[in-house]
Amino acid sequence: MSNAWWLIDQLVAQGITKFCVAPGSRSTPLVLAATEHPLAETVVHFDERGLAFFALGLGKGAGRPAAVITTSGTAVANLLPAAMEAHHSNTPLLLLTADRPCELRDCGANQTCDQTQLFPHRWHMDLDPNLDEKTVRSIAAQSVFHALSNPPGPVHLNCPFRDPLYTACASSQGKPIPLSFPQLITPPAITKASRGVLLIGRVADPSPILKLAKRLRWPVFADLLSNARCTPTPEQIRHFDYLIRSPSELKPDLIIHFGERLISKHILDWELETPFIHVSPSPFLQDPARRISTRIQSDILPFCETFQAKTEDGWLEAWQERDQEIGANIEERFQSSFTEAHLYRILPEGRPLFLGNGLPIRDADHFFFPTSCCGLFCNRGLSGIDGNIATAAGLADALATPLVAVIGDQATLHDLNSLPLLKNRPILLIISNNFGGGIFEHLPISQSPIFETHFAAAHSYHFELAAKMFDIPYLRCNEPPPSWPTSGIVELITDRKKNYQFQKGLIETCFV
Repeated sequence: MSNAWWLIDQLVAQGITKFCVAPGSRSTPLVLAATEHPLAETVVHFDERGLAFFALGLGKGAGRPAAVITTSGTAVANLLPAAMEAHHSNTPLLLLTADRPCELRDCGANQTCDQTQLFPHRWHMDLDPNLDEKTVRSIAAQSVFHALSNPPGPVHLNCPFRDPLYTACASSQGKPIPLSFPQLITPPAITKASRGVLLIGRVADPSPILKLAKRLRWPVFADLLSNARCTPTPEQIRHFDYLIRSPSELKPDLIIHFGERLISKHILDWELETPFIHVSPSPFLQDPARRISTRIQSDILPFCETFQAKTEDGWLEAWQERDQEIGANIEERFQSSFTEAHLYRILPEGRPLFLGNGLPIRDADHFFFPTSCCGLFCNRGLSGIDGNIATAAGLADALATPLVAVIGDQATLHDLNSLPLLKNRPILLIISNNFGGGIFEHLPISQSPIFETHFAAAHSYHFELAAKMFDIPYLRCNEPPPSWPTSGIVELITDRKKNYQFQKGLIETCFV
């Protein structure tokens, strides 16, 4: 159909070249247009949920949206988890859902429902089948603009098609529609504070903040996903999550938080009556503790270049000294036998790293300080354990480089149907199998008699046969292998109770 070709052709002109396809009938015009376009690349996967997370990974890695094409009905509903994650993690994503025409709605027609209000989206359009070429191309261009707008996020184009669905695509000489992306201007910022602390959440580029910290000699708390740790600097306080939990005379008179929220929940519990500034190009509030006193919507670079403050003598040095003391205690504890926490001291470096939610991301935030890395990623918008394997596969595809992914056994069980997406992609999937939900060991409910069955969801599963089913190289071990393979699955057997006791002892050692 002509409108399907116009839509796909204009999306390609706007820079969308990856089209993730789930088999179906009503989506035939979109699939034909994508497969017949000389500049479009298609990825086919049988599960819409995993496919959408794969596209999410592409968006994280490439910084531009991939398009997901599905048929109508429940196929559309399976995109919801990835759309929710994209919305909350500000990841560009384009959903192209086929639909029945309007005359088949609300009349009992097969595989037909209201698909127009299913998603949290930054922009939505229901494409009438009778729209002319100019209008379709304009809508396609606008959809990419909104997916990449500040902040990025999911966009939904619902595409009703009438029979016959299998017809030749009609090409045209339509031209791309240029888009402009406005930039925010920041006035100079000045403060009288002299004992400041800089928090870096996920940002597009942490380097302006690191330069500001060097100029001011203020300590930096760099969240793992900020990617600031990929560029180690003297101002970065490695063990801030432990430090702020201990009684200390180190009281800042200003805190500036850049970007999105931090993984550390103890930042939220840091009991200080201190002015708290949040700087982000996003208009969305990032303040679950309701502590922010000033919000500044600004691009990071101009704010950092214009911000002015003085520094109290010895302020940074005092933080560095305490950080070194706690670091020494941690290193002493790390001489004990292997636990999940130890994994993050020996991960292969020089590759992008995707971390599953639950214990993997939290342990890495505490213990992973790479000397070099190519990017750290996780689905932290809503912090779900679903779709982690699919997201890692899409990320590796977009980055076009070998990738390491570390996820837990529960996340693996949740996404087994995405294992085929690992085929022919240079992904090393490390499954930390502690036979249950290890993160719940850290909660009071762990003392309950129903903990193992209803919270840890204890099991005895291994993943060797699943790897064999999909012809993926597999290795099982009780400690890290002498050398990490480039790709395949490594199932690392760990003890979640032993890991909990190690971390509990580590905290006690730090503060005695």
